[in-house]
Amino acid sequence: MSLASDLLDQAEMLVTREPENPKQASLRRAVSAAYYALFHLLAEDAATLFAELCGRSDMGLVSRITRTFAHLDMKKAAEKFANSELPTAFQSPGRRYATPVDLKLVAVVFGLLYQARQEADYNTGESVIQSEAQKMIQKAKEAFDAWGRVKASDDARMYLACFSLWDTWNKKR
Repeated sequence: MSLASDLLDQAEMLVTREPENPKQASLRRAVSAAYYALFHLLAEDAATLFAELCGRSDMGLVSRITRTFAHLDMKKAAEKFANSELPTAFQSPGRRYATPVDLKLVAVVFGLLYQARQEADYNTGESVIQSEAQKMIQKAKEAFDAWGRVKASDDARMYLACFSLWDTWNKKR
């Protein structure tokens, strides 16, 4: 089983381990684990894509590349794809890009989980509600399923590449 799947399982376990009066620590870690599950799913696929472009697919290289992805860069790519935006280098005059439905779902959920994790990890003045944590885990599962359907597409590969290359590709020509 992959780290991403293990994290999603952990999120599920944490949100249900105390059915009556769940601890804030459990709910906060559940939300965080749901985010990190999707983060690692996408980062590992992006790293694998880059490693294969180098003619290698060994896990040591994939692991090293995975560590280069920044949360804010991935969030930026998610926001852009959620809004059907491509980097300048790939825009065609007179043609509007439409993000495929499954990829849009992944991008939207990534942004949603990013924000939920920020709140859970840093906004300790507000309580995390168990039903909201469960909702975030369900959204992560939906994103996993959607990613499974779309990840082999050119659009998905472009999305993964944008984690590292958005700013470079978005420069005015």
